[in-house]
Amino acid sequence: MCYFRDPPGSLSSVCRPVQPAMPVRERFLTRRLALTIGAGFALSLLLMVAVSVVGLRELSAADARLSGIVKENSVKGQIAGELRDLLRARVISMLSIVVMNDPFEKDREMLHFYALGEAYQKSRIRLDSQVTSAEEKAVLERIDTLTKANQPLMLETVDLGMEGYTFLAFDVLQKKGIALQRQLVEELDRLVNIQQDAIKEAARQAADAYFKTRLLMLALGAASAVIAVIGALFVLQRTSLIAADSERERTRFQTLFETNTDGIVIMDRNGFVQCNPATLRMFGIASQAEFLRLRPEDMAAPVAAGAERLSIRAFIDEAFAQGHAAFEWPCRRADGNAFSAQINLHAMPLDGRPHLQCIIRDITPQKEAEQALKTAHAEALAAAEMKSQFVANVSHEIRTPMNGIMGMAHLLLGSELTARQREYAEAVDNSAKALMRIINDLLDFSKIEAGRLSLEEVVFDLPETLREIMAFYRPRAEEKDLAFRLDLPDDLPTWVRGDSLRLRQMLLNLLDNAIKFTERGEIRLGVERRPGNRYHFMVADTGIGIAPSALPHIFSAFSQADGSISRQFGGTGLGLAICKQLSALMRGSLTVQSRPGEGSVFELDVPLPPAEQPVEPEATGSGQAPSFRATHILVAEDNPINQKLLQFMLENMGLRVSIAGDGKAAYARLADDDIDLVLMDCQMPEWDGITATRAIRRRERETARPRLPIVALTANAMQGFEQVCQEAGMDAYLTKPLDENKLSACLGRLLPERSVETPPEPAAPAAPPEVIDIDKIRRLCRGNAGQIREMLDLFVTSTEQLLGELAAALAADDLGKAARMAHQIKGAAVYLGAATTTELASRLDRAAKAGDAAQAATLARELEADFTRLRDHIATIVV
Repeated sequence: MCYFRDPPGSLSSVCRPVQPAMPVRERFLTRRLALTIGAGFALSLLLMVAVSVVGLRELSAADARLSGIVKENSVKGQIAGELRDLLRARVISMLSIVVMNDPFEKDREMLHFYALGEAYQKSRIRLDSQVTSAEEKAVLERIDTLTKANQPLMLETVDLGMEGYTFLAFDVLQKKGIALQRQLVEELDRLVNIQQDAIKEAARQAADAYFKTRLLMLALGAASAVIAVIGALFVLQRTSLIAADSERERTRFQTLFETNTDGIVIMDRNGFVQCNPATLRMFGIASQAEFLRLRPEDMAAPVAAGAERLSIRAFIDEAFAQGHAAFEWPCRRADGNAFSAQINLHAMPLDGRPHLQCIIRDITPQKEAEQALKTAHAEALAAAEMKSQFVANVSHEIRTPMNGIMGMAHLLLGSELTARQREYAEAVDNSAKALMRIINDLLDFSKIEAGRLSLEEVVFDLPETLREIMAFYRPRAEEKDLAFRLDLPDDLPTWVRGDSLRLRQMLLNLLDNAIKFTERGEIRLGVERRPGNRYHFMVADTGIGIAPSALPHIFSAFSQADGSISRQFGGTGLGLAICKQLSALMRGSLTVQSRPGEGSVFELDVPLPPAEQPVEPEATGSGQAPSFRATHILVAEDNPINQKLLQFMLENMGLRVSIAGDGKAAYARLADDDIDLVLMDCQMPEWDGITATRAIRRRERETARPRLPIVALTANAMQGFEQVCQEAGMDAYLTKPLDENKLSACLGRLLPERSVETPPEPAAPAAPPEVIDIDKIRRLCRGNAGQIREMLDLFVTSTEQLLGELAAALAADDLGKAARMAHQIKGAAVYLGAATTTELASRLDRAAKAGDAAQAATLARELEADFTRLRDHIATIVV
C-alpha cells in the first residue's frame, strides 16, 4: 500500500489516504500472462525487446514521478506539521505566562515563548524553498499575513500576562487572538490539503500510466503470438523482471504502512478490512484476525450514566458521504483502560468499492497537558479568592477597633472639654482619619488586584466637581504659601457621565502628592476636552521632581522615588499605583513627566460621555437630624468599645438601648416583643450576624410575627458582602467606622413613624459675608462657645500686634519683615473667612516682596482700616 502522512505531533493530525501501488488481481494477471506466453508461444526477440523497453520506461517514469511527488510532499507536510506544532506550543506558552504567578517562572516561560517563535520562523523559511505551485504560494502569503496580524496580539497578551493583568489578557485572546489562531490553523490545513491533492493526482497518473502500459503489453503480446517460439524464453525473462520490480514497490510501501506510529485501519461498510501493527499495540490486541472480528462500536469506551454521545456510525456515514471526517473519541483498550484518540476518516476506492482509511492517534498526553492547564487556572482563581477573603477579614479586624476609636473621639469632641483636652481629642481624631485613609488605600488596591472593584456610571457636574476638589486642598496649599490654580476652558461641558468618585479619588491623590512634594511655587490643575468624549486632566507642580531612574517604577505598588521619601513625607506608596489601575479600569491612561528640581506633570486621560442635567428631587422636611420617641433598640455587638459607642450615639437620639454580646444572645433576647429594631454586627462569637438574622427570620415565618427591622453593622468593605446581608434577611447595611448622620438617617428610614424632627437651634446673628464667616468658625470649633470666643479674641489681639510690627517695619523701610507680617495676618484671616482682610494682606505681601514701598504703605493703611471695622463687628458677635 502507498501511504503518506504528516509528521507526529502535527496540530490537525491530517493524514494522506493510502493508495494501492498495484492491485493484487492485476499482479496475478501479469504473472499468468507471462506463463501462458512462455508455455504456448515463442515470441519474437524484436517484439519482446519492444515490450520490455516500453513497459519498463512507463513503469520507471511512473515510479520516478510518484517517488518524487511523495518525497517532495513528505517534506512539505513535515514542515507544515512543524509549523502547527510550534503554533500550538506558542499558544500554550502564552497561556502559561498569563496564568503563572511566579515572576521567575514567567521570565523562563517568556524565553521559551520567544524560542518557539524563532523556530517557527526557521521552519517557515525552509518551506519557502519547497513551494512550487501558485496555489501554495498564495496560501503561504495568507499565512504570513495572518502571522503578522497575530504577532502583536500574542506579544500584547504576553506583556499583559507579565504585568499581572490576567483578565485583560484573556479578554484580548477572547476578542481577537482565538479567531486569528483558528484562521492560521485553517490556512495550514489548506496547505496540507494541497499536498494531499498532489499525492492523489500523482497516484491517478501512475494508475493511468500502468493501465496504458498493460494495454500496450497485451497488444504486443497478441502480435508476438505469430512468432511465439522465437520470443518465448525472452518474454519469460522480461516478465519475471517486471514482477520482481512490482514486488519491490509493494514491499516498499507496505513497510511504510506497517512501521507507522499512528494506528491505520482500512474498513468498508461491513467492518474492518486491514490494520497496521501500531493499531494492535494501541488497543492491546494480540493479532490482526482478532482485531478484524471487532466492530467500530466495540472500540468505544463506556460513557457515564446519563451522558449522551453521538454514535460513531454517524461519523463513518459522514466520511462516506463527504469524503472526510475528523473527531475526538474515547476509545477502550483490550484490558478495559480508556484513552482519548484523534480520529481522521478518509474515503477512497479499493477494488472498485468504497473504503475508508482511518488514522488513529492517541492524544492522552495532550489531554493531560490541557487538564493540567485547567487545574493551574483553577488554582490561580482559588488563590485570588483566598486573598480576597483574607483582605475582607483584615478589613473587619481593623475597622472594628477603628470604629471605637473614631466614634469615641467624635463623642468626646461633642462634649464639654478644656482647650488642652480638645486639642488632644482632635489629634486622636485626625490620626484615626489618617489611618483610615491608609487602610482604604490598601483595601482599594486589594480589590483592584482581585478584580472586585467595579465602577459606577452617574451623571455629575464636572466643573463643580473640579472646584470642590480644589477647595478641599486649598487650605493646605495656602498654609505652604503655594499658588493654587484651576484652569477651566470656556467650552468645557457641565454634565458628563462616569464614576465621579473614582475620578475625584485620582485627582485628589495627584494633588495631595503635588502639595506634599512642593515647597514653593505653584500647583495647577487643568482640563481639556479632546475628540471622542475624552478628557485630559493635568496636575503640574514646581516641586522636587522625580529622578529618571525612579520614573519607570513610580506607578508600582509600595514604590516611592527612594527610601527617604517615605521617611520625610510619609505615605504607603500605593496612591499612584491605585490611580494607575483605576485609570485603566476607566479605559483611560495615566502618565508622568518630571525632572529633578523642576517639578512634575501628571496627565490623566479618561472617557466621559456627555449627559443631560439630572432632574433635582423636591426637597422634603427641614433637614434636621431626627430624634426618636418610645423606641427600643437592641445592639448585637461583641466589642465593648463599640457597644458603648453605639449606646451613646443612640441615647443622644432619644432611644432606649439594650446590648447583646453575640448573635445567639440577640436571638434569645428577641423572644420578647419590646424591641423595635436590631443593630446586628456581622462577625460575633457563637452565632454571627448572618446566622442570627436567618434564625430570626425563620422564627418570624413559623410564628407569624411581624418583620423586625435588622440593620447590618460590618467592617467588611469587600464588594458583594452587602448582597450576602440582604439575602440573609437584613434590611439595611452600614459599614464601620459608623457615621452618626448615616446611622440617624438609616433609623429614620426604617422607623418613620417613631422619628421626630429636632427643632433647629436659634441661629446666631449672621455676619455680613464681606466681614467674617462665623459659620466656618463654629464648624472649626465644633460649636464650642468657649473655643469660638477664644479664637476670636486671639485673632484680635494677635492681629493688633502684627499690625504694629508691620507699621514699624514699613517705617524702617524693612520690606522683608513687612512681607512676613502681612503673610501672618493673611493666614489668620483665612481661617476666620475674613475675605477682605485676606485679600488686602495678600496684596500687601506681594507689594512688599516686589519692593514697592509706596504701594505697601497704602495697602497697610487700608488693612488697618479694615481691621478696625472687623474688630468692631467681632465685638457684637454673640456665641
